[in-house]
Amino acid sequence: MAFGAIIVATPSSSSPAFAANVLERAIAATQPCKPLKIKQPVLGVKVELGIDKLDFVKIDTIEIKVNGDLADASAVGTLACKTSEDAPLQGGFSARARIQLQANLATCVMGGSSVDIIETGGEFGDVVAAFEPEISAALRRSVEKALKKLCAS
Repeated sequence: MAFGAIIVATPSSSSPAFAANVLERAIAATQPCKPLKIKQPVLGVKVELGIDKLDFVKIDTIEIKVNGDLADASAVGTLACKTSEDAPLQGGFSARARIQLQANLATCVMGGSSVDIIETGGEFGDVVAAFEPEISAALRRSVEKALKKLCAS
């Protein structure tokens, strides 16, 4: 059962750009931080700042319920992004999120899915609300991509 392979997801180390399991690697591969840019005042001048480098992805918990061919999965984890080393202002943020999705295991068709940001941190944690649609979309795409890859195997 392809969906069952996700159940092996275990917590990972939070070292820089680290992703230990298939779900974490799938999220990292979509480069969810890449489109994240903000305008931040630096010495009185607004500068566009990219918080566009992946720091780490960590899945803390995952729960899968299967009823016939229908599966419901719920995961809680953290995505952390940071600025590049040459950015005029250094920093980053972390976003703890709850991901829920439904899938048909016979057809590998995704049903509903949702991503909720439940906690933020880091130097730019307070601006995560502005990025929530982009972060949520990137996480949703990566989970769906991981499921499609598992279904193809």
